[in-house]
Amino acid sequence: MTDHRPVDATTRVEIEQLIAEMLYRLDHNRADTTWELYTEDGVSVGPMGDMDREAMKAWGAKRARQTDVVGRHHIGGIRLVWAADGDEVEGTVQYLTFRDTNEPQTLPASVGEFRERYRKVDGRWLFARREIVPVFGGRAAAAHAARVAGQEGPAR
Repeated sequence: MTDHRPVDATTRVEIEQLIAEMLYRLDHNRADTTWELYTEDGVSVGPMGDMDREAMKAWGAKRARQTDVVGRHHIGGIRLVWAADGDEVEGTVQYLTFRDTNEPQTLPASVGEFRERYRKVDGRWLFARREIVPVFGGRAAAAHAARVAGQEGPAR
């Protein structure tokens, strides 16, 4: 494969720490700080809609107040490669998300992947783009997005 440009070990560890920090904040009622992990022009795309940093800040503040929703993310299969331009890293991270609102709670609410792009700013890796792509459990992900948005209703 000519397009496979794996990152060095130091870069891998730094980006894996960024990913782990994001999920820790999401899982421990600190969603109001996740926007800090993005570049100034960073975006998040997925079941919660398309968000720039300002939208993430508003969403995170609301989500952090919803302490009645408990979730945990489990990740693996992290693939990191240098982007074609050589300045950023592209990543694919496989995930399982569990939520206490799912029935049964031990069944993943969503299984999919994060398709991400990372950029180093002032010596620190940040998300430039994060796309959340449910592969299985899309209805549960949509129902969760509606709950967080305050639009209760059945999964479609």
